Amino acid sequence: MNALTRYGTEIGGFKFERGLPEPEITDDDILIEVKAAGICGADFKHYGIENGATDNKRIAGHEFSGVIVKAGKNVTDWHVGQRVVSENTAYACGKCHACEIGNFLVCPYKRSFGLSPNTDGGFTKYVKVPGYIMNLYKNCLFEIPENVSFEEASMLDPIGNAYMAVAQRSNLLPGDNVVVFGAGTLGLGCVQMAKIMGAAEIIVVASSANEAVRFPVAKKFGATHCISYDKENVEEKILELVGENNIPIVYDCAGSPSVLKQSLNILRTNGQIIRVGMSFLPLNFSINDLSMKAIDLVGHMAYNTVSLKHVLTLLERKMFDAKSMITHILPLSDWQEGFELMKNRQGIKVILKYDE
Repeated sequence: MNALTRYGTEIGGFKFERGLPEPEITDDDILIEVKAAGICGADFKHYGIENGATDNKRIAGHEFSGVIVKAGKNVTDWHVGQRVVSENTAYACGKCHACEIGNFLVCPYKRSFGLSPNTDGGFTKYVKVPGYIMNLYKNCLFEIPENVSFEEASMLDPIGNAYMAVAQRSNLLPGDNVVVFGAGTLGLGCVQMAKIMGAAEIIVVASSANEAVRFPVAKKFGATHCISYDKENVEEKILELVGENNIPIVYDCAGSPSVLKQSLNILRTNGQIIRVGMSFLPLNFSINDLSMKAIDLVGHMAYNTVSLKHVLTLLERKMFDAKSMITHILPLSDWQEGFELMKNRQGIKVILKYDE
């Protein structure tokens, strides 16, 4: 089979390979034929970078859905023919505090399909789901509702991420004003969830590169204003739009230090910053305003079973619009085109489908 692989533990290392062997399953495993796999920002950061690695290989792609085509004889919870979507946890220790409370994605020993070395994901034809994780974590897979497409289901990860950030981690009340930094899948997901939850003014902040494709979708989802930070003074514009002390919550889907600094300035006292995006850059400014303004900085990581079950319900009942974020569906062999679309902000969610 063909696959988009990645090598090494450093940034970069993508290769498109042909003729790879199909996974073999044991009596405890299942085999999924992948029907849709989305390109995520966690994949994009590796694009176009050669790291020279020849070890620590994995087939990339952690956002995928498909059909069970094989099930070991000891598998009782799943059967051939079921349409399923992966939660992406491939291994967890089962012993740490995170595992004890069912928060497997923050297990310090976790391995994720398509992300962790030697743990193959969905940018290929077949994915093996080990019996170990199915026994430990009964919700490592979810059955897809009949009226939800494979493409929509493959977005369970980012939508679940946005769901948890807005509905479970923040203190959003109907009528609150919010600011969302970032206009990618996570940012747009937060916009839509904030609208569902009853936010009044929803202000999106991102670069002007997002004006052509992503800002119109943000407006469709309920954003009342979109600000290009490289064209306008963000803090002055927000003050003009909603007045002073009228932003209780910021959803930071960008993660950069500059966003944290701006968030501290625009938030009212006793506000919240939900940090959805990530950056590894150090801070070069004081964060004393966290204390002086009694602001809560909430570290947010992904989702849990509640998030994902509720997202599937929202998709099934057509209460959440995933289709409008899917801008391109491409053959796997055209993966570079998909990454270029994301690079140029011409795509939002790009789905890859296996081709020979």
